[in-house]
Amino acid sequence: MNDLFQLTQKEYVRQRNSLNLIASENYPSPKTLELLGSIWNDKYAEGYPTKRYYAGNVVADDLESFVQNKALEVFNATKEYEVNVQVLSGSPANAMVYFSVLEPGDTVLSLDLSSGGHLSHLHSTSVFRKFFKGETYNVKQGRSGYELDIDDFRAKVKSHNPRLVIIGFSSYTRKFEFGQFCKIAHENGSLVLADISHISGLVASGNHDSPFKADVEGADFVVTTTHKTLRGPRSALLFAKKEYIDSINKTVFPGTSGGPHLNQIAAVGQALIEVSGEDVYPDKLPFNKYIDAVLNNAKSLEDGLIDEGIEIVSNTQNHIVLIKLPEKINSLDLQKELEGLGIITNRNSVPNEEKSAWEPSGLRLGTAALTSRGLSVENANTLGSLIGRVINGGGDAKLREFSRNLASELAWWYEEI
Repeated sequence: MNDLFQLTQKEYVRQRNSLNLIASENYPSPKTLELLGSIWNDKYAEGYPTKRYYAGNVVADDLESFVQNKALEVFNATKEYEVNVQVLSGSPANAMVYFSVLEPGDTVLSLDLSSGGHLSHLHSTSVFRKFFKGETYNVKQGRSGYELDIDDFRAKVKSHNPRLVIIGFSSYTRKFEFGQFCKIAHENGSLVLADISHISGLVASGNHDSPFKADVEGADFVVTTTHKTLRGPRSALLFAKKEYIDSINKTVFPGTSGGPHLNQIAAVGQALIEVSGEDVYPDKLPFNKYIDAVLNNAKSLEDGLIDEGIEIVSNTQNHIVLIKLPEKINSLDLQKELEGLGIITNRNSVPNEEKSAWEPSGLRLGTAALTSRGLSVENANTLGSLIGRVINGGGDAKLREFSRNLASELAWWYEEI
C-alpha cells in the first residue's frame, strides 16, 4: 500500500471513530462518492449542452441538462430561474456573480463577519476588495439572542447605495424572511445575491423561507454549496433569474473556466435525486424527515449545553449552534481539547467580537453530519451536556468514553479502504 492509500486509510479511521460537529460538513451517500470517482472524470466538455468545443459529449449534454433540471425542480424554481451547474464551489460561485454584474468601484453590502457573514462576501481580507467596495450590516440583540437587524439593513442600503446586496451567512442560527430584505434592496435599485449554502437543505425541504420568488421579493441570484445540508459532494449551484443567466454563463465559460468537472456534476445529480425522493440515502429516511431530525438534534444539543450553564449566542432554528465562550477560555485550546476527546468542532467569531479571528470568542457546532449517521435527540442532548462540562473545566473522561462508544454505535456507510 503506497503512502496515499495509507493516508486515506488513516482519514477513514479518523472519520469513522470521531463525532463530527462541523456545521459545514456532511457524509455524501456511497452512490454520490462512486460517481465522484467515476469515468465522468475522464471527459472534457468545454461549453454548454449542444454547444461544446470537443466531440464525444452527447451523453455529457444529457448529464448536465438532467442535473440542471433536477436542481430547478428541487428548489421549485423552474418558472423564474435558470441554473449553472459548472461552478466548482461556493466562493467561486459568488465570484461569478461579482464579475457578471459589478464594475470596478461598485459597492457590495453583506452581513458583517462577526455577525455571521462569510469571508467570500467581501470581508476585509477578500482579494475582491481590490476591485469593489465592501460595506456591512449587522445583527441586534433580540428576545432569543442576536438576530438580523432589518432597520440597520435598511439604513445601510440607503446610505451606501450598493450595486449588490448579499443575504447569507456561515454562522447565523435564526430563521428569517428573504422577501422583506429583497424588497428593501430592490426598491433601492440594488441587485440581490442570496447565499443559502448552509440552509439549502432546509429551503429544499420547506423548513426555511425560500429566496426563489417572483418580482421584488425574490433574489436575483442564489448560490448554494452542495456538501452541507444538501449532503452532496464538494460543489455548488449558481441560480440566476432568467434575464441574468446569459451573463452568468459567459462569466463561468469562457470568462473564468475551461472544462467543467463532469464527475462533480454527476455526483451533485445523485444528491439531488436523493433530495427529491427518486432515490434514498442509505438510512432510507425521506429527505424532509432527515432535515427534521437535523433540526431536532440541533435544539437538543443546544438544550444540553444550556443545562450546563453555557451561553448561546442565539437560540437555534437551523442546524447550527453557536456558543459564546467564557472570557477565560481560549477557543483554539478548547477546539484541540475536544478533538483529543473525539469531538470535531470549529472555533468561530461571535457578534461584537473583540478577539482575533485565530482565537475568537465562540465555538460553532452543527448536527447535519452526525444526523446522517443516525444521531438521536437523546444522544444529542447528552453530547451537549458533556461538551458543556468540558467547557466548564471538567468531564473529560466521561466525554471521551461517550464519544468512543457513540462513534462505534452510529451508522457508517462506507466500505473500508
